[in-house]
Amino acid sequence: MNKLLINQAFENMGLRTTQLLGTFFDGVTRHTEEAYQWVESFQTKGFREVIAERDAPFGDYGARPRQT
Repeated sequence: MNKLLINQAFENMGLRTTQLLGTFFDGVTRHTEEAYQWVESFQTKGFREVIAERDAPFGDYGARPRQT
């Protein structure tokens, strides 16, 4: 009964519509010049460097030096 209650609450908040829009927006933004350049940068700079550059302005945990 709890699962039914929680699922209904999410449905009332527009879960299905949000999922549909998320899929649509992902498809739209994936096929832009910026997106193609970003994907290409993985081959030239490497995964870690690209992600570090992406996260640097936010001070994300990934930008901190690794502790060994």
